[in-house]
Amino acid sequence: MPTHRFRRILSLQSTFLAVIPFLLVVFLNVFLLLPHITQDVAAGQRELARAFGVALDNYLSAALTDVRAVAALPLSRPGSLGGLQEILDAEVEASGSLNLLYAVLPDGRIRAAGIPKEHRHTLQDHRTMERTSLAHEQLFRDTRREGKPVWSNTFPSAFGKGVSIAVGVPSGDLVVIGEVDLAKLIGSMRDIVGGAGQDIILIDGNGQVIADQGGIAPAAPRFMGDIPLVRSGLASGQPVSGEFRLQGRALVGTMMRSSHIGWYVLVAQPVQSAYRSVVITTRNVAAGAVAALLLALSASLFLARRLSRRLEELAGFARRVATGHKSPPWPPGEIAEVEQLAGDLLSMADEIRYREQQLVEGERLLRSVTDHAFHYQGLLTPDGTLVDANRTALALVGATKEAVIGLPYWDTPWWRHAPELREQLRASIATGCQGIPARFETTHLDHQGELRHVDFSLSPIRDEAGAVIYLVAEGRDITDFARAKSELKESEERFYQVFLQNDDPVILMKLETLQVIDANPAALALYGLRREELQSLSMETLIDAPDLRKLRAELAQHDTSQGFLQRAASYKTGGEKIVISLRGTKIRLKDEELLLCSIRDISEKLRLEQEIRATQAKLIQTNKMTSLGMLVSSVAHEINNPNHCISINNTVLTQITRDALARLRASREAEGEFELGGFTYDEVLDMVPKLHDGIRDGSQQIDKIVRDMKNFSKPAELDMQGTIDVNRSVENSAAILWHHIQRHTDKYRMELWQNLPTVQGSQQQIDQVVINLVMNALQSLPDKNSGVVVTTWHDRERETVNLSVEDEGDGMSEEVLARLTEPFFTMRINKGGTGLGLYISSSIVKEHGGSLAFESEPGRGTKATVTLPALAGSANEPAGTGEQGDHRR
Repeated sequence: MPTHRFRRILSLQSTFLAVIPFLLVVFLNVFLLLPHITQDVAAGQRELARAFGVALDNYLSAALTDVRAVAALPLSRPGSLGGLQEILDAEVEASGSLNLLYAVLPDGRIRAAGIPKEHRHTLQDHRTMERTSLAHEQLFRDTRREGKPVWSNTFPSAFGKGVSIAVGVPSGDLVVIGEVDLAKLIGSMRDIVGGAGQDIILIDGNGQVIADQGGIAPAAPRFMGDIPLVRSGLASGQPVSGEFRLQGRALVGTMMRSSHIGWYVLVAQPVQSAYRSVVITTRNVAAGAVAALLLALSASLFLARRLSRRLEELAGFARRVATGHKSPPWPPGEIAEVEQLAGDLLSMADEIRYREQQLVEGERLLRSVTDHAFHYQGLLTPDGTLVDANRTALALVGATKEAVIGLPYWDTPWWRHAPELREQLRASIATGCQGIPARFETTHLDHQGELRHVDFSLSPIRDEAGAVIYLVAEGRDITDFARAKSELKESEERFYQVFLQNDDPVILMKLETLQVIDANPAALALYGLRREELQSLSMETLIDAPDLRKLRAELAQHDTSQGFLQRAASYKTGGEKIVISLRGTKIRLKDEELLLCSIRDISEKLRLEQEIRATQAKLIQTNKMTSLGMLVSSVAHEINNPNHCISINNTVLTQITRDALARLRASREAEGEFELGGFTYDEVLDMVPKLHDGIRDGSQQIDKIVRDMKNFSKPAELDMQGTIDVNRSVENSAAILWHHIQRHTDKYRMELWQNLPTVQGSQQQIDQVVINLVMNALQSLPDKNSGVVVTTWHDRERETVNLSVEDEGDGMSEEVLARLTEPFFTMRINKGGTGLGLYISSSIVKEHGGSLAFESEPGRGTKATVTLPALAGSANEPAGTGEQGDHRR
């Protein structure tokens, strides 16, 4: 226990007596004056909130009256839309509280609308009103259902600022909806507040701010429902007062509910201004109390000085007696208690010398016993002071006896490292003083900083009267045992926590019988099981037996500790079938071989994959039909009709030419050799049939192109087991896009690898990929002098068939290149682009196990490269080939 000088004690007591009046005044201010002021502030705020609530109700009632006046008119009878429009416009202009007024047909369409002058019936205005109106919202449906006026929740205003509110009134088959102009309501808030220093905030039933006197709330109003005062007001519906914090300010406020529409009015005032009178009163009283305190302190110091001088002389005499020095006779004084104390000190000194001799003898005996013990030992006084420690204990912490003797045992090096152990030791010493032994496991830090585990005990020693005079502390080192026990416990706990907290369902079963031993919560939730059902549950009731046999066979066949089933059928407790993937791991616990199965439900994944494939097939067909739609008009007009004419005319000309040559043969025999068109008769006789055959073959080739386009437009069946000739896809695309190639460039070139290996998949889909890439390349050319090169080759090292389409177009930036295969991303939206071509092409290539890559720079063209896996054994190349550029045509 700390000691204090006598002079200080007297000063503190005098100060305490002076502080009592000050505390009394503070108590009166806080518990008597402050509640009255708080009631006055709350009463004034309630009056202000009630006044604004009346103004709010009058304002909304006026708006409802205006809307009812319009609804009372025969709105379905006006002969034209303009007549109804004039009625609504006139009412909006005449109303003092409406911002927007419109009539809604039974199907939810707006028939006519009254809009302020600044927004006068433009197409953009009506689109804005259609998008933001309540015609398709809950207000319209509630009004139609209830057949009476209905108020809406707050919503972003169509033409005003911030939030607004609307009221719907039925009018025959129509519904008249009026949007209230809350901006005018703000003016009334400013008028009511005036210069009173109060803030008014209007809050709806959801706790969101509608408006305050500073202005209407923005389109995304701030939320105040998390403030305790606001939350209490919303819950009770009665006036609520109290303090709260808003935007870093401490406020005192009162919240009341409006009777007309159910909004709430919050009147708030800074705490400092509300309680200014209490602060001033307390400050004045405190100044007087401080002055009284200073006077009392001065008087106490003067008296304490006189009394402390005699006590200081007594303290010096006591120190000389305690050291054993011969002290001068004690000078007599006037205080009897001081004189008696001096005599007692002399008697005490004699008694101390005698007891010191006895302690020396006891200490010698105790030291001889403790120093030869193998365990850690120490001797404590009942208050916990260490009076001795054996050599083993001192060697543990590397301390000397002089450094630790006389310290509280909990402050010695054995206990300093852990505050919780120190508290446990102090509690054990307290019970030991009552004669109750204590034992617990603890830790000590040795002199090398290593943590040692100790079995610690504390035993009391009693004197002849049974009183506890000492406590014997003893510790036994159990570090190795504790470490092994802790590691085993941590290992078991880690395994069990991993088992329980795994997100995937995990089931532990016997390997031979498949009897379920345990299951984590995810497995119980997946199969709808209770933990009590696991004891009688076999895995064969959850997973098909053939699949389990496959897993066990895989574990046995490969002699491994793991087996995996990519797909297996499984059943929930209600009989619902699911598809799972299962991984089994053999483990050994307590000399028993178990199977740990990790399960993943892939039913939803498989369903989504099927939906994705079906969606991609639809997108592919849609893109194909879009491409054909762009070509059909020109192909039908520019190819079919002229080609029929060419075919028919060539047949007639062939017959005419055959007859003419027969007659010319007679002329040649009669007249000799002659020329026709610069050619001799023999040359004409040999050349003309070939020319007619060429015209016939060209016409047939045109028919083939048209047939190819018809086949291309047919829906693909996604036959991925066919073989693909990439060179044929390039040639087909050139034939189909012949018209577009002639229109966009004079430099279209194909460099095709001879004996190119085939690819497994759909020929029709690869045709579509090539058409999309070539069409994009053609559309990117700035003029017909820029070219497009289509190249195919075989990469024998990677066993891939490669195709590239390189153009001399405008090129693309890195940002556009990164988004090139995103669905619906296009740079030609104004030219009919859909943004699906490259996305579908990329999907087709990935479906065939390949890749689609692009290289481009602005102003330097673009190169698209398709890489597809070659079909094994399909290459037919001569020996020594394989580098890009060999065997092209």
